[in-house]
Amino acid sequence: MFTIRQMLQRSALVAIGLLALTGSPALAQNYVFSDLGTMTGLNSGYGANGVNNAGQVAGYGTDASGNWAAIRWNGDTATALPYGTGGETAIGIGINNSGQIAGYNSFPVAADYGDAIRWDGATPVALDNLGFGYVTIGLGINNQAQVVGTGWAGSSFHPILWNGTAATDLGTLGGTNGEAWSINEIGQIVGNSGTTNDDATHATLWNGATIVDLGTLGGSNSHAITINNLGQVVGGSDLVGDVIDHATLWNIDGSVPVDLGSLGVASGAQAINDAGIIVGWSTLADGSDHATIWENGTLFDLNAFLPADLAAAGWVLNQANAISSNGVIVGWAGNTLNPDLGGSFKLTPVPLPAAVWLFGSGLAGLAGLARRRMKSIV
Repeated sequence: MFTIRQMLQRSALVAIGLLALTGSPALAQNYVFSDLGTMTGLNSGYGANGVNNAGQVAGYGTDASGNWAAIRWNGDTATALPYGTGGETAIGIGINNSGQIAGYNSFPVAADYGDAIRWDGATPVALDNLGFGYVTIGLGINNQAQVVGTGWAGSSFHPILWNGTAATDLGTLGGTNGEAWSINEIGQIVGNSGTTNDDATHATLWNGATIVDLGTLGGSNSHAITINNLGQVVGGSDLVGDVIDHATLWNIDGSVPVDLGSLGVASGAQAINDAGIIVGWSTLADGSDHATIWENGTLFDLNAFLPADLAAAGWVLNQANAISSNGVIVGWAGNTLNPDLGGSFKLTPVPLPAAVWLFGSGLAGLAGLARRRMKSIV
């Protein structure tokens, strides 16, 4: 059975031609698809979670021993990062422009025990757990190496900010639980927390000492995943009736949250860059989740950039998790014909005029390079 990487190598020439010939009138650019590959087989390399402006990717996959390991991709090269002290499994989630990664590693004692980790190069640095004694998780990191996340205190989750290795409990909107997911370059933090009496969970902004309820689209609950440096926040919210969740855009100026719509049913926004381009997922009418992009107010299915032979083999881009300032997108892929298969993808933007030029004057040279690469690998 081919892995997604092997199938991609065999489809390289077709993909180049299709991307040069086609594009979406809704988008300002095409995207070149890259498979981030697998490491050892089934379910390996499944989680591409973050990307920086150098194109480095943070995520997770299985290492040589079969355990989950945090991974840093440099180009097509995936490197499993060392576990922290006492760790048995690890996951990388956020990455900054210096290549530092936030995540966590768990201990073999029990799944409920582990610590938040910041990887500086190949060095895992354990972050303070506020004395909770259970698990803490690093979810986001900015270019000052400030990390945000959450910690389990035995009966509730607490939102946490780490400066260096020192932890601060950020507090909530009055409820018991909270999670901090993203921090921008001026220290504004977003996530979600419980309201008074734990009646609901709402998207939350921590702006210095101020905790702000970002509200919902009319339903009971909402959550925020990412904040950019312009104060734009994305995540998801229940609609009226609490049956459907839609991707949501907030501005911290207090304006009304915006329903970003869906491709059929539900949707969620995972990331936004400083250009205001949003990525995430949407559930189609048939129940399948597709990776999506919102640009200039238009929602678009990123599976348009999946090579046709990979789509025919059952592959689907399920969720886009992150987008860099220069527009590189990473996320997760699954296979409808074999649910045990999982993969990670990267989409690199190519401006439309450049894509037309690529087909007219440079396709032959790229085709030759692709053939030589396939001969050297296959």
